[in-house]
Amino acid sequence: MSAKTLNRRFFLLQAIMMLMDCITVAYISPILVSLGYSNLLIGQVMTLGTLAATLARPLWGYLNDRFSCARQVTLGGTAAGAACYFLLTWGGGQVWITALAVMGLYVTVVCMMNFIDSWALRLINSGLPLNYGATRAGGSLSYAFGAVIFGMVVSRWGFRPGNAVLWVLWGLMCVVALSLPNPPAPDRPARTVTLGRGIGTLRHNRVYCVMLAALFLSTLASGSMESFYSVLILSSGGTEQHVGIALFLQAISELPVMFGYTRIRSRLHCSAAALISVSMLCYALKALVLGGASSLGVVMAAGLFQALSFALFTPACVDFMLETVPGEYLATGHLLFLAIGQGAGAVAGNALSGFLAEYLGMGWMFRTVGVLALLASGLALCCAKMLNRRKGLS
Repeated sequence: MSAKTLNRRFFLLQAIMMLMDCITVAYISPILVSLGYSNLLIGQVMTLGTLAATLARPLWGYLNDRFSCARQVTLGGTAAGAACYFLLTWGGGQVWITALAVMGLYVTVVCMMNFIDSWALRLINSGLPLNYGATRAGGSLSYAFGAVIFGMVVSRWGFRPGNAVLWVLWGLMCVVALSLPNPPAPDRPARTVTLGRGIGTLRHNRVYCVMLAALFLSTLASGSMESFYSVLILSSGGTEQHVGIALFLQAISELPVMFGYTRIRSRLHCSAAALISVSMLCYALKALVLGGASSLGVVMAAGLFQALSFALFTPACVDFMLETVPGEYLATGHLLFLAIGQGAGAVAGNALSGFLAEYLGMGWMFRTVGVLALLASGLALCCAKMLNRRKGLS
């Protein structure tokens, strides 16, 4: 398959996946607000979701490394996610049904976004000419327009029309995913690729472990913002339509960095770890601005930090994996990294932010997690220095 054809098809895959995420996961908090849930209960429900994703991510990665079944897992996972969204929007607001639906969405839709990244990692490692940053921009583009359009739909008809849209998108995903290659089987015999050996290998990788700690701290901020950003918009006088506009601005701001990531890195001549440090610094700045925001306009403008936080972190994370993790454990290493760093970080972050938002207010909650993200940026910078020293010795 030519580079242009591969990039176009992966671009479409990312676009469909992120549009499904926008309709389901991005609007979980507004759905919970519409059900009358308190900030504390929202934090608890989101904690359960992130905990479920934390446990599921390494298993998805292991399946990809062991059996090279990316197409099958992606299509099965997204179909199950559409079913969970139906349960969320038609469950009558009962807490146990809502919690199960949110956990299901995190195990499926949220994990599938990461799984597609690990699919890309395996293809790149096998020598296929995939430009990850440019294809990931497809996700940002569809997310941007999907957010603002779905925000208008929700303002008029509520969340339930999303069910029909999800199944249409799943049908399109079938066409695109089945046209893409599964990752090639590992060079070593399948029996040598085990989850236990993968974890053991990664545990002795010092740079990987330090960056894992940095991601955990950073996710205390990014996870809190993901869960409570829309809640802050609504509490500042906005509507679901304002939520859609804010998500549009966030996603559209990612495009220049996503498309230009390869050129940016080559111009700056810096490691992926250094770029991750910059992205974590921007997460911290966003949280601190939200903590002191006095108007709806400032809250919405703070979303533009996304251009140098998420948009920089996502492709840099892929490069960091390629530079530090053995090829036969790339998918496992990537999804374990996200499971512990983002998953466990989001579990702790949602529990902490829900408590702080309920008893101290959202302002102090955002300020607190912002300081933690600053510490994360420092740890990531230490990783960059460790990699530079390692190269100097080689």
